Amino acid sequence: MKYFILILTLLILSASDALAQRELKMSQYMHNRYSINPAFGGAHESLSMYGSYRKKWLGFDASPSGALFTLSSPLKKENVALGAQFFNDKFGVSQNTGFNLSYAYRLKLNEHTKLAFGISGGMVNYKSNWTDVILSSDKTDPHFANIEQTVAPWVSFGAAIYHTKYFAGLSLPSLLYHDRYQTGESSLDFAKIDYLLTAGYMYHLNANIMLQPSMLLRINPNEETFVDISATAVAMNAFILGASYRTSNQIIGIVGYQITPQFRFSYSLDYDIDPIGTYNNGTHEVALQINFGYKTNSPDPKFF
Repeated sequence: MKYFILILTLLILSASDALAQRELKMSQYMHNRYSINPAFGGAHESLSMYGSYRKKWLGFDASPSGALFTLSSPLKKENVALGAQFFNDKFGVSQNTGFNLSYAYRLKLNEHTKLAFGISGGMVNYKSNWTDVILSSDKTDPHFANIEQTVAPWVSFGAAIYHTKYFAGLSLPSLLYHDRYQTGESSLDFAKIDYLLTAGYMYHLNANIMLQPSMLLRINPNEETFVDISATAVAMNAFILGASYRTSNQIIGIVGYQITPQFRFSYSLDYDIDPIGTYNNGTHEVALQINFGYKTNSPDPKFF
């Protein structure tokens, strides 16, 4: 009975992932805020590429996984930045694949501060392959003999302000709500979409150590609201060590290394502190970030 309850719980949680328009896809949002807010496009002041892979509930068969790739860059006319984002999520028999292109307009408030507004547009392909379900009795059940697939528009909007020492942003990562299972249509429904607020600050404790507290608040009138609170230490502009707490009952550890001023590797581990955490080996996420355009002897890589 306990295994039946566990499997049922996992299916329900996976279904909630499928229904979410753009749930939080990463624990390392503080390193790639562009993925949740198009206004942060070009914030690294160079061509910035970021790729990550996330495996949820490691050790459990057919557990959800996701891959993300983003790139953004300011143009020669520095008040304009362009970007693109691609993702692929898998959970059970379902797979979501999407892409978008973004435009950000940036106002220079002073030498180190910019106010930006961004918008992006693209498409998401929702696919459920019911033929992958292994049936124990009626193997000819017509409900499990087809592949369901729909395509929906993906539109995002955001505003942000950022400095060499701080950032803050508000975004609607999926402006249109897609009712996949009933009407199959997309609509502007502000009661069913996510609102994301993120902010952070970089404290220079001494010449070798920096501390970056940050937070992400997700508000959805139709679903659970949660807050992700984190603190990350950076030593000698190279070693990264952090921890986060998410009010949806996860604790997260983050480690990373700035291999060169242009190239960073990071890893995070999410652990569920509710009972489901005892049945799996956590959620693992690895990420690589490359920033082009810096001089190779740059002593100050962009942690923001």
